[in-house]
Amino acid sequence: MLLVRRVVGASMEPSLYEKNIVIAFRKKPKIGDIVIVKVGDREVIKRVTKISPPALLYLLGDNGQESTDSRSFGAVPCSSLLGVVIKTFKLKW
Repeated sequence: MLLVRRVVGASMEPSLYEKNIVIAFRKKPKIGDIVIVKVGDREVIKRVTKISPPALLYLLGDNGQESTDSRSFGAVPCSSLLGVVIKTFKLKW
């Protein structure tokens, strides 16, 4: 299943900017991948910095000063993974 999402906020700058479009596919993440995960009632786009047993993902935003990530909400289970970003579109509008 492919996911298409629009980036909201500055937490992933300079890798992703607000209003960029990302396409994600559900597959096993690796350290360094940018992923979309469900945290509570919202979806977030973050980078995988650690994968630890039993299947937990530690996620950080590339722009630490602007990011709410695993430093705030802790590690997330792999079952929360919606997709690994495979393509980014930087729109000019």
